[in-house]
Amino acid sequence: MNLLNAVTLRSLQFGSAAFAVSALVACGGGGASPTGTVSGTAAVGAALANAAIQLSCKNGSGSTTANANGAYSAAFQFDGPCSITATSGAITIHSFASGSGTFNVTPLTQLLLSYLAGELGTTVDGLLAGIATNSTYQNALTNSTLIANAENGVAKLLQSMYGVTLSSNAFLTVSFTPGQPGADADLDALQTAGAIGSDGQPAAALTSAANAAGAVVGGQSSGGSSQTGTATGGTGGTGGT
Repeated sequence: MNLLNAVTLRSLQFGSAAFAVSALVACGGGGASPTGTVSGTAAVGAALANAAIQLSCKNGSGSTTANANGAYSAAFQFDGPCSITATSGAITIHSFASGSGTFNVTPLTQLLLSYLAGELGTTVDGLLAGIATNSTYQNALTNSTLIANAENGVAKLLQSMYGVTLSSNAFLTVSFTPGQPGADADLDALQTAGAIGSDGQPAAALTSAANAAGAVVGGQSSGGSSQTGTATGGTGGTGGT
């Protein structure tokens, strides 16, 4: 092979390698997290207007600010699940997202976390802190069946303790607008009944009852703290994996 041909061959090989690397990056190769969108409504009865929204995920994090109606939307690179924290003045409430989609932040989602924490044998703080590293928590917070059962458990508690029947047990992902019938009216009814305090938190007795009910479920099921399932997103989305 003469010198000219050798130089030409090396140039072609280098160009092919560079093209391959560019294609891999464009397709999200090398383990890069995909870009997804998490949205929803932050409210405690009244909208959490202009609330700061922070999302911390299995991989990746994002932040945004809710609008005057408490609606928020954040698009960023992540792998679910994610913890969601909404802060407005003295009110801070939590929720979670299984992946991309609609996930609200309300006293009901705070209560749902208490139920799930009991089921998984931990605390809400422990559950949220473990999202990035604990595979059991990750599996639970992306298991649509486990989440739906926990929502039903919370709804049953609200009915038995406060006589309030929710318009939808899917309160984590149902779309709603503060001031309108439906999920927001549920929050108003719960405030009137004393289930939600002025700080936006569920009543202490209700939180304890939710944690205890979750613990019973976790204890009755041999897989209560290790149930797994297909990762699913909220309303209108798929998991950010």
